[in-house]
Amino acid sequence: MRIFKHLLAFVLVAVITSSLFSQSKNEGEEDLSYGGMEIPGYISVNASLTTGSIKGKYALNTFVLNGQANDYMLPELDVEVGIIDRLSLEFNTGYRKIVSNATLTGPKGKRSLQVNKTSDGLNAIMLGANVGLLSEHKFRPAMYWQNQFYLPKTGHPNFQNEQLGYYSTLNMENTFSEVTYLDYSVGTGWDGNSPYPVLNLNLNPNFNASDYVTIYFDLGGNFSRGEAPVNLIDIGTTVTVSDLFSIDAMLGNQLQTNNFSKTVYAALKFTFDFKAFGK
Repeated sequence: MRIFKHLLAFVLVAVITSSLFSQSKNEGEEDLSYGGMEIPGYISVNASLTTGSIKGKYALNTFVLNGQANDYMLPELDVEVGIIDRLSLEFNTGYRKIVSNATLTGPKGKRSLQVNKTSDGLNAIMLGANVGLLSEHKFRPAMYWQNQFYLPKTGHPNFQNEQLGYYSTLNMENTFSEVTYLDYSVGTGWDGNSPYPVLNLNLNPNFNASDYVTIYFDLGGNFSRGEAPVNLIDIGTTVTVSDLFSIDAMLGNQLQTNNFSKTVYAALKFTFDFKAFGK
């Protein structure tokens, strides 16, 4: 019964928060402007990456835009290496494919893919530096500062950043019981193409269904000057197969839309975590 009470509390938080985030879009607006922000999902608060630790993520992502263009990352590769305790460097890229049935225009019309065109190739390369700031103590949350830089003129011409893009976020976590905890984050990002940066807010309740399965919800909002807000909701699960390997599956949607089937996104991630050297 206690488990169901926690789950019900999470659902209520999700409903209340979505109503606070939600703002209606102007009629006819169906674009999703992210300005370099990540697709929502599980928020990582990892303040314990130590010297010589290596974490690798192999992800299969799909992102549906407007019901007219499907955006795939098949696959996405992310490798994070612990340099010293609480400081890690990260490398990310992927093979990306967009299948478009209509004109897909980039920020402020800078770049577009024409009707019925498929474009694929290497995505922009990202380098990151992540810092574990604080461990959780009583009411003080654990804090993890994540910084990613998208290198300009790398990858396929259709997916390149014109200038150095970035994504910087402060991830935080509070534990409420043995089975429930709350992750939340605030961040800002710029994709190197858009005229203005984006502010991102995320609320991520987590529920440990068992020792090996975690269920999570995510409510996220992306806000940028001159653009309609983009607010998203998703649900996912993480299955821990062993101390070295886990699987994460996520399915989400945009809140401000008349047709949810047109704005679906999903991801399947395989995470390998091991110690390269040292004790």
